[in-house]
Amino acid sequence: IGTPPNAYTHWNALLSEAVGASYSYWNLGIGYGRGQDAATDGAWLFKAKQMDAVVVAYGSNDIGRGRTTEEMKADLTRIVTVLKEAGVKVFLVSVPPFNWQDAQFTRWVEINEFLTRELSRQADGFFDIAPLLTDPNQPGMALYGKHPDEEGCRIWADAMEKPFRTFLAGNARG
Repeated sequence: IGTPPNAYTHWNALLSEAVGASYSYWNLGIGYGRGQDAATDGAWLFKAKQMDAVVVAYGSNDIGRGRTTEEMKADLTRIVTVLKEAGVKVFLVSVPPFNWQDAQFTRWVEINEFLTRELSRQADGFFDIAPLLTDPNQPGMALYGKHPDEEGCRIWADAMEKPFRTFLAGNARG
């Protein structure tokens, strides 16, 4: 979504390519993934608990479906807690812009503040993508489309590569 079909130009594909073949990379978040669903500790979280490290990048679909800030905080906290208890290293990503307005904009701001100020302290790594993809003249509005286009995905992957490499190097389980 946001990039051409079969182009492998989405941020997670580009990041996978950048970190190289020393790591296995599996994107479990495709298909309208929501933190609300992952927090149930069902199939997604079961699969994620089998990994050495997991990128948790939830929130857009939860905001879009009307989850409250408190519900999203609880969901994301549960996801991080369950993964950490299973011995998985967690890299947390803020919620990107999605042309948020009104109540959705307020929830987006609140959840990103929570991720940045609080939940990131429980994670092993954190990356704030929101400032790079948000129109500085229109807070909450996406510069590169709601689902970032190729340019937005390239910016995301390039900016996240160094902190993600640092996370991987410092958190490899053996």
